[in-house]
Amino acid sequence: MATPASWFQRLPLLDQRRRRLAVIAAFSGYPLVIVGYLAVVATGILPTAIWGPIVVGLFAVTLVGVVVLYGYGRGKTGDDGPLDERERAMLDRALVLGYGAVITFAVVALGAVALYLSFVGPITITMTDLTPIVIGVALYLPLLPFAALAWIEPDAPPEDE
Repeated sequence: MATPASWFQRLPLLDQRRRRLAVIAAFSGYPLVIVGYLAVVATGILPTAIWGPIVVGLFAVTLVGVVVLYGYGRGKTGDDGPLDERERAMLDRALVLGYGAVITFAVVALGAVALYLSFVGPITITMTDLTPIVIGVALYLPLLPFAALAWIEPDAPPEDE
């Protein structure tokens, strides 16, 4: 019988297709919660009693993806001992890719805010507006290296007998 611990120990052996599905799951659930709320609940199309179970399902997709990615990346960042050259190169590439995406997103977002401020005028940001952004940053920023590594690392070659 497979226990949760044995399942978690097998995560570093996932193939690239399943790893990419985990990345998509981790990065799609929470944004869909925010966009869905703004599109259907805030506008009054869907009552909150119906939206509640949908939110639980979407956020569960995110959490499952996050657990799979952290489980996959466990031991691949040098915390279980020294990495060989290939593993080190993959980790460096994942860090550059992940945090490069963050910097690109931050520059584009700050540029958009600067353009808005220069043409429209001051904006007021309340905690209601800021909370989803803070949660998203806290959820995804530490996950980025693991997600990038899971996305770019090729499958292990089959072992010779």
